[in-house]
Amino acid sequence: MNKKELEEVFHIHKEIENLEKRINKNKSLSVMVGDVVQNGYKGHAYIYGTDLKRKNRIYMLEEKYSNFQKILIEKKEKIEDYIEKIPFSEIRQIFRYRYLDNKNWVQIAHLMNDLYKFEEYTESSVRQKAERYLQKK
Repeated sequence: MNKKELEEVFHIHKEIENLEKRINKNKSLSVMVGDVVQNGYKGHAYIYGTDLKRKNRIYMLEEKYSNFQKILIEKKEKIEDYIEKIPFSEIRQIFRYRYLDNKNWVQIAHLMNDLYKFEEYTESSVRQKAERYLQKK
């Protein structure tokens, strides 16, 4: 497994978040629409109906969301299998935080400092450890 394959999960997560926002935005708009039209010289008529375009857009976004969720689950399972096979506990934890929990390098450094009091972790040190391990593979 290479770095691009591992980082693909992060990008899928971001795409799913974006889809969730778009779905929620479209759902917040009512699919029921109405209009007032002039009915002759003095009267008005009220017309109500369903906005099929909006309804279809929500349906299509939900389908995409569902497909991305399936892809994400499959990729996460592959990455979990890969991470479990890493022989070094420290590297395993860095990879879990980065590629399964979607933490950035600063967050990982803080988490590792909380776990391992005897060593000082920085953003660059955890990133270098991960990159060196991937280069060796």
